Amino acid sequence: MSNPITTAEVDRNFSNPCSRWHQKGALPYQTDGKLASQRLRQPLFTPAIRPGFQLQREDKLFAIGSCFARGIESALIEQKMEVLSRTTEFDSFPAANNEMRLGFTNKYNTFSIYNELHWALDPAAEFPRHSLVEVGNGLFYDPHTNPALQLSSLEETIRRHQLIETVTRRIAQCRVVIITLGLAEVWRDKIADIFLNHTPIPEALRSHPDRYEFHVTNFAQNLSNLERIHTLLSQFGHPDVQVVVTVSPVPLMATFSGEDVVIANTYSKSVLRTVAQEWAAAHKNVHYFPSYEIVQNSDRLATWEEDLRHVKGEVASHIMRLFLRHYLAGSPDTPYKLSASPNPVPAGVGRGKTTISWSSDGDAAAVVYVSKDGAEPALFANGSHGSEEARWIESGATYEFTLHGGPNLNTRLARISVARLKQ
Repeated sequence: MSNPITTAEVDRNFSNPCSRWHQKGALPYQTDGKLASQRLRQPLFTPAIRPGFQLQREDKLFAIGSCFARGIESALIEQKMEVLSRTTEFDSFPAANNEMRLGFTNKYNTFSIYNELHWALDPAAEFPRHSLVEVGNGLFYDPHTNPALQLSSLEETIRRHQLIETVTRRIAQCRVVIITLGLAEVWRDKIADIFLNHTPIPEALRSHPDRYEFHVTNFAQNLSNLERIHTLLSQFGHPDVQVVVTVSPVPLMATFSGEDVVIANTYSKSVLRTVAQEWAAAHKNVHYFPSYEIVQNSDRLATWEEDLRHVKGEVASHIMRLFLRHYLAGSPDTPYKLSASPNPVPAGVGRGKTTISWSSDGDAAAVVYVSKDGAEPALFANGSHGSEEARWIESGATYEFTLHGGPNLNTRLARISVARLKQ
């Protein structure tokens, strides 16, 4: 059962300008309109986003899952951030069809994401080498990697997966983990009793026709995998790990379910989207980012390539800009501003002073708290934007000002530290 919401919270939630679909008399093509009926008329949909935490420039980051994870990597690397899932170590991997080598960290379903993290992080876990299968001519196939990886000898196949594990193990150093959910249709190796990362390649199916079986997974199975992932990250990951979960908008290439592929894809994405919401609601350090909704609610002609499967670069850039604007503290595009002037406060007789200026997203309510040397925060100011003077800045102390917003005014949007120069 979901947590109840008080009537006071309902009133605050309903005051959100993006809480309404339509109002009588509204201008339908108002470009800065907050109604859904106005925002959905724009070529690129922009949802209201309330981040549950802020990326800091010093944060290390790891992205795992399907293609959206690679886009986030590129965007954050452009911001000069340290992305440990991005590595040149895979450059030695020969790829078929000129596949992007960084795609070797792609994991397309919740089973394979869990498997890879389990093998990499848990000292008691061991990669099941008996899941590697010989397909003829001394070549072996690893169903837990990217299908674009060229086949090789058993020794080389094992070496490649060991390298993937080494890279994946770096997730333990990362405060921010981005997980993108891709597929609900999965394959299982009956002999090794393990789910695979993707459909077995034709050579494996021909060589071992009775080894694999197909599954259309459900809500409970996928949520269970995400809970096991949360347990792994809590036990072996960063002490302040923050997880951003997204759902890939890229539809199924094909379905093995016997359904119309459009119907099968709707089921798959609905399951994963619901699972992502449930997982985020259950944990304070798990946050849903609506990349799926941005794509699905943007203009079809502006969004999709000719195959109606791959997202155009302009839309991908729009998604990345929104992510950085809302999650990266100090991003030039961020709608949240918090500053102190002067900072540091000049030395002098008596207590010093500085002016704190802030603004939230549009007319959204916000509050500013201040904490001296890590003490319990106290309310400093409130309002969607403004400036207030702090006249009590002492030498030798550090004051942390934080801007908070969101439906319950408890989401930290920005922070800044203020100190005073000594005499």
